[in-house]
Amino acid sequence: MEGTPPAVGLLSVAVALSLGLGAYILAREEAAGRLAFNERAQRLLSAIAERLLLPQEDLSALSKFLEVSVQPTRRQFQLLTDPMLQRHPLIYAFEWLPLVHGSERSLYEAEARDAGLTGYRFWEADSDGKPREAGLRPAYVPIHYMEPPRTGALGFDIAANPSRWATAEKARDSGAIAASSPFALIEDAGKPDALPAVALYSPLYKEGDPGSEDARRQALTGFAMAIFRVQPLVERAAAAVDANGLGFVLRDPESGEAPVLAELPRDAAGLPRRSGLHLDFPVQPTDRRRWTLTVFALPGAFLPGMHAPIGFALAGLAATLLGLVLVTSLRMTLRLRRQVAKVGPYRLVARLGRGAMGVVWEARHALLRRPTAVKLLAPGTGGERALARFEREVQLTAGLTHPSTIAIYDYGRTGEGVFYYAMELLRGINLLQLVEFDGPLPPGRVVHVLRQACGALTEAHAAGLIHRDIKPANLMICVYGGIPDFLKVLDFGLVKDVGVTERAREGFAAEASGDASLSQDGSLLGTPLYMAPEGMSTPSEVDARADLFALGAVGYFLLTGRSPFPGRTAIEVFRLERQGPPPPLSTAAPQPVPLSLGEVIDRCLAFRRDERPCSAETLDTMLGACLVEPAWTAEQARVWWRDRGPAVLAAVQAEREERGGVLSPASDPSASS
Repeated sequence: MEGTPPAVGLLSVAVALSLGLGAYILAREEAAGRLAFNERAQRLLSAIAERLLLPQEDLSALSKFLEVSVQPTRRQFQLLTDPMLQRHPLIYAFEWLPLVHGSERSLYEAEARDAGLTGYRFWEADSDGKPREAGLRPAYVPIHYMEPPRTGALGFDIAANPSRWATAEKARDSGAIAASSPFALIEDAGKPDALPAVALYSPLYKEGDPGSEDARRQALTGFAMAIFRVQPLVERAAAAVDANGLGFVLRDPESGEAPVLAELPRDAAGLPRRSGLHLDFPVQPTDRRRWTLTVFALPGAFLPGMHAPIGFALAGLAATLLGLVLVTSLRMTLRLRRQVAKVGPYRLVARLGRGAMGVVWEARHALLRRPTAVKLLAPGTGGERALARFEREVQLTAGLTHPSTIAIYDYGRTGEGVFYYAMELLRGINLLQLVEFDGPLPPGRVVHVLRQACGALTEAHAAGLIHRDIKPANLMICVYGGIPDFLKVLDFGLVKDVGVTERAREGFAAEASGDASLSQDGSLLGTPLYMAPEGMSTPSEVDARADLFALGAVGYFLLTGRSPFPGRTAIEVFRLERQGPPPPLSTAAPQPVPLSLGEVIDRCLAFRRDERPCSAETLDTMLGACLVEPAWTAEQARVWWRDRGPAVLAAVQAEREERGGVLSPASDPSASS
């Protein structure tokens, strides 16, 4: 009995401490919920703001083309906008609205009808919203080109519509892109549930922006326009980030009654708000318009895990009684987490991508600590014969020293027999991604990157090595050693040793190979869209000129945004190659291509390899002799990487995360075999 009071006292102290701990944990849980809400809301805001920039970026590129083209053709407009619409399918349409003087009206209407738009005319809406022929006026601003074309909208004169003309005037006088108020598309008339659309107006001037309001009115030649529905674009942004537990409403307060542009869920505007768990953010679709994004916690989200302090008190008491066990478990868990996978002397840090033939990791050398990419071939890839071929080809590639060739540091096998090789880790963007995000390149820049690739291939071919998988995804540009637009040739995993001299073999460690068929097995290797005809018909007989064909196909893609022989299968590509040269660059490229450069590309794409340049060195000389004005300068490259590079790299990273990981330092050879 004498021991009872101390026991009761200890129990009372334990209960009091547990209650205090419970209250403390409850407060921490509530604070953690608010913090998690704020972080998710900020990520959602960033994702939406970034998505809203996409239409502006494409519209700016379109405006520059239209401004320098003076009088673009309908075909040119289609060729330029089609890749943009494919890249960003949430953009509803691109339009060109020229400023047409009254005396020119009949010419424009006749041009459209000659192009197959039989019912084309300038029209306006009457007081009931029904179309009627536009009245006689000194000037018109009709929708003259539209991709994808919608006959119901073509010919509509926005100058006759006060609300739309007000937005156009704002863009005209400011010299900047202006966003319209939400409106219903013409084809949505009578649909009460139709999603609102927004139009971006970009003014076009004769000889560029003159700088003053009066001068802009005199120099105006028309408008480029991008139209998009806000709801699906914002939904896509929310799906790309962790927006669980969040509701949001996007409004345009500058329009009457602040209409809803987008909301999630669809009844979000009527849901209740909880104190401390809702935020209002400004969102700017353009520099001169501001929307409001209201983000709030959905019912039941961001609540503490337990609903009463007593529950936390009991948890605290249990934690006191089991403290030793928990501490021990925590130490063990931390110890296990510190153990990371190792491959030879390399510590694997993060997975960069996965393919059918292996996985690429970002890694660190145990002693050197330099950033490295390590590729692990998938167990059982092709058997021992294939592994021996890979090992021999990595040996050969490791001897290449040209700065535009990706450096191979090391190779070997793990204790389990898995083959790996280590290469330099690059932070850049491959040419496929560059064109997808930035459109076709100017001829000067194309020559600049192709000549660097020629340098790498010249060394490889002299050593008796053929790459066999030259394609845009295997050519990466980056800022390398402070040099912008530095090109790296990636993925020599499909090289072929053609054995030009014994001296070349010795210089590249080929003397250790016992079976020449290891890299000459006659199998079809490479990517059909960029493969020379002989690579598909007689793959065992390819030579260095197959790489020059592929490099020419890459040049065609960089100038036009499409491959020269866009077949869906290898057989279809081969059939197109046999039929003759691709469409000439003078019509396929959205911007003028010098005749000399077009002739060099055509030489590379010759079906008969005897008609192609005889070597990469010769091709480099031919490219250097092309009269390309303006040439791509180091200053232009620095400006691009300063102004555009960070956004493109961020977009590539976001796309990589959205798809669950794509190879960064090199493309996966399995994707092209």
